[in-house]
Amino acid sequence: MKKLVISVVLCAALVFSLTACSGKKDAAKKTVAVLIPGPAGYFNATKEGVDRAAKEFGINVVYADAGWDAAKQMSQIEDFIQRKVDLIAVCCVDAKAIESAIPKIREAGVPIIAFTNGIGTAPTGEYPGLVTYVGQNEIDTGEIVGDYAKKLLGSEGGKVIMIEGVPGTTPQINRRAGFLRAIGTQPNIEVIFTGSSEWDKEKAIKITEDLIQSKRQFDLVFAQDAGSGAGAAMALIEAGLRDKVYVLAIDGSKEAMQSVKDGLINSTTWMSAKEEGYRTIEVASRYFKGENLPTVTQLKQILITQDNCNDYEGEF
Repeated sequence: MKKLVISVVLCAALVFSLTACSGKKDAAKKTVAVLIPGPAGYFNATKEGVDRAAKEFGINVVYADAGWDAAKQMSQIEDFIQRKVDLIAVCCVDAKAIESAIPKIREAGVPIIAFTNGIGTAPTGEYPGLVTYVGQNEIDTGEIVGDYAKKLLGSEGGKVIMIEGVPGTTPQINRRAGFLRAIGTQPNIEVIFTGSSEWDKEKAIKITEDLIQSKRQFDLVFAQDAGSGAGAAMALIEAGLRDKVYVLAIDGSKEAMQSVKDGLINSTTWMSAKEEGYRTIEVASRYFKGENLPTVTQLKQILITQDNCNDYEGEF
């Protein structure tokens, strides 16, 4: 009986010890607040990468979705400062509006990483006060597409229409700048029209239909997202003009990759959203370890055509 009592006591002590150790381990974990600008398939894939890295590096992650509301995102940042998280990783709703939050975050002693959408106007994503920016250089991405446009149009050149995203956003501004920089070296290429679909396929269809009905002649469509590219292609098919006009886009979605495979559009670009999420938490882990980090952790887009479309898969 005495042995039984001792055994029970020892077991209870062991359970308490393991629980206490477990509690200490969880308490030692760093907490990273990951701020998403709004609901989108891209960010579902990003979160997969974040979650995988968080598990691998032993980091607690808490999410906040701003619903594409810049003011709401600012409020979320203030809330996480009050909750004393160890680091804030933000994909901003508005690259300009969020700048006012940076001094508050730094004053509170909370390190901050930007990912996907950079803060401010620098095309590299570099910004004073950030641990690092994780993502693409949007000007480089636009330039990749512009170089391919030059290749397709050749020395004879041609007339181009651009269908852009939401005006004033960093992707819209920088993708445009990169594309224009690339085609600017070919004097026979002329941009004859620019319109905004606001990343919406139906609006891109309407823009292209209106251009066709107005008898505008063009040789290539550059759409800043694949949904808009597919919309432009659908309008061209309906008018019997698809085989006369190239359609180039930017986007590595499942729809985009399938559109290239099916020949609906001529090209798109691909970058892993999952890797972007993973790398964001990876660099946070390295920061916690005291490592020196570059001001920019760049991921590069890859041009996707029918030659290599089977080598990559859409993630969202």
